[in-house]
Amino acid sequence: MTKTSTGSCLCGSIQFSVSTKPIVTMVCYCEDCRKGSGHLGQILAKYDTKDIEITDKDSTMKEYIVTKTQSGFPKKKFFCGNCGCTIHTQPTKFNGEITIIRTTLLDENFGQFVPSKGIFVDAKKSFVEGTECEYY
Repeated sequence: MTKTSTGSCLCGSIQFSVSTKPIVTMVCYCEDCRKGSGHLGQILAKYDTKDIEITDKDSTMKEYIVTKTQSGFPKKKFFCGNCGCTIHTQPTKFNGEITIIRTTLLDENFGQFVPSKGIFVDAKKSFVEGTECEYY
């Protein structure tokens, strides 16, 4: 059995745990992930919804349906109503059976979720091609 991984939103009001390995860990560069993260994309892990436990003792979880997506399928975005942190999404094409968790919200062992796949990578290229890198 895989060690249980736990995480939470920024304010800690919503907590989650997973005790299985993800189906896949990926980095997504779609416009929604770019805008939602304030960066070029997000690191995500795809799970069967039944394998995720979410605790929202103060009922702060909110839902927003993103209808205009690059995939062409709407998705449900679940976020904390206190701090605004996106916890997970559910692409509607999977009828609630698949949940995508933000692995950057994990409390520990973040390094075990190295992406094995990139999606919508063409959206990233316009930002980084020709960029000079400096190392500090």
